[in-house]
Amino acid sequence: MTTTNGQVELTDGASASVILHRLLLNAVQSFPETLAAADIPASSDEFRKRYVDILPRFELARLNSDRRRAIAANLAEGFQQSVCWLSAADSIPLSEHLAQDTASLALVSHRGDGSAGWQPSIIYRGERWQHTALGELSNRLTEREIITPAAAAALRWSWQNLMENGQVRLPERKIVVLGGAAEMASTQQFLAAGAEVLWIDRVAPPADLLAETECHGSLWWCRDNADLLTQPAEIAATIKTFAAGDAVDLCLYAYAPGQAREMKLTAAMNAIASALPTELLASITMLVSPTTPTALGPHDLACMQARLTRRPIWQTSLDTLRLLGRHDSELDGRVSHTVVSIQGASYQAAQYLGKVIMAECWANHHPARISANTAAITKTRSLSHPVFAACFGGAESLGVETFSPRLSRELMALLTLHDWLHPEAPAPGEVRVHGGIHVLPYPLETALMIAAGIGFARSPRLLKGLVLG
Repeated sequence: MTTTNGQVELTDGASASVILHRLLLNAVQSFPETLAAADIPASSDEFRKRYVDILPRFELARLNSDRRRAIAANLAEGFQQSVCWLSAADSIPLSEHLAQDTASLALVSHRGDGSAGWQPSIIYRGERWQHTALGELSNRLTEREIITPAAAAALRWSWQNLMENGQVRLPERKIVVLGGAAEMASTQQFLAAGAEVLWIDRVAPPADLLAETECHGSLWWCRDNADLLTQPAEIAATIKTFAAGDAVDLCLYAYAPGQAREMKLTAAMNAIASALPTELLASITMLVSPTTPTALGPHDLACMQARLTRRPIWQTSLDTLRLLGRHDSELDGRVSHTVVSIQGASYQAAQYLGKVIMAECWANHHPARISANTAAITKTRSLSHPVFAACFGGAESLGVETFSPRLSRELMALLTLHDWLHPEAPAPGEVRVHGGIHVLPYPLETALMIAAGIGFARSPRLLKGLVLG
C-alpha cells in the first residue's frame, strides 16, 4: 500500500491563468474549423487581460460546433492533466496516484433517531415558505426572473412527488459529501431526511450539527479529518469502504479560494469520481456558478429583452454613455456574458472546465445521474469583502438577487433530489437559479462596477473597510 506523502499541485508549476489559456489554445488547434471564431490570443499575458470576454466567445463557438462533445472531451482531459500528484520522490498524474492500493481512513459515526424526515422551510425576501407553498414559491421566483422554467418545474415536481406528510425521507440513500463543511453543501438537509451521510472535510462536523434534533440520519466522518489535496487516494478508498457495495450519491461541494485551490480541489474531486467503480455511483452532484459562461435559451432572451424595455431612466442614461457596457452581439441570448475578473482565472478554470465541461462529458457516457445545477450568488464567507458587499447592496437595482447560504442550501437540496429521483435523467445546464444574472442585459463585469458604486453610496462604511483592508 502506498504511504508516499505528497499533494495535488498544478502540473509544471504553471499558474491557473496559463493553464486555462493553454487548454483553450490547444482546443482551437485541435478543432480549428469550428473554434477559430473564438480568436484566442497567442500571448498568455494578453489572454489574462481579456479572458472575461474571451471565455464566453469560446463557449459560443463550442456550442455552435457539430464537434461539441469531442471538444468537451478534449478540454476535460486537459483539465485533469493540468494537476498532478507531487511528492518528494516524483511528479505523476493524479489518476495514477489514485490507482494505487491505499488503506481507507478510520471512521467514526453519529446516529440520529430516524424518526422523521426533512420538512423544507424556505425564507425568501423575509417571508417563510413552508412545504405546502413550494408551488407558489416556484411561480414567484419565475416571475422575478431569477430561476429558469426548468428550475421552477423541478421545484414543483419535488413538492408534488417527494413529500409525505410534508416531509422528505431518504432512509435508503448513502450520500458522500466532499466538502461537508462548505456553506453551499446541503449536508444538514440530507441528514434531516434520514440519509446515511459520509462527511469528508478538513474539519470535523460541528457539535451543533451532531446535537441537531432534526438529524434523523447517520453521519460518518474521518476520525482524523481528511484533506482532498493531500489524501485523495485515501478518501477514494474510504468512499469504497463506506459504500460497502451499495451505490452512493457523490456530492462535489469542496471549495476554498486563493492559491489556485479552486482549480486543484475541483480536479481532485473529479479525479476521485472518475477513479471510483461506476457501479458504486448512483449520481454525481455539483453546483455551478452563474458567473461561468452558460448556454442560454429563448426564455432567457425574452426576459433580457423585457428588462431592456422596462428599465428605469437612470439605466438608459448610463447605457447611452456606455457605462453599463455592451453585450457582444454574437453572444446575446445564446451564452451568458457573466465572467468577472475579480473571481480570478482559477475560479473560472474550476467552474467552466471542471464543472460545466466535465458535467457534459459525464452526462454523455457515465451511467450515474449527473446533477450540475446553477446556484445563485450566495453571501458565503468567501465573498466577505467590501467590494462584494457593495456589489450585493447595489445589485438589486439592476434586478440581480443574492441569496443567504441557508436559502441556497434549501433550494439546491430540493433541486438535487429532483435530479436523483425524477424518472428522467437531468440535463446539465437547464436547471438554473441564477438570481437574474443570466437575463441581465449588460455584461456582468461592467454592471457590477455600477452596482458597487450604488452599494458604496448606500453604505459609505464599506469604503472604510476597503481602505483599511
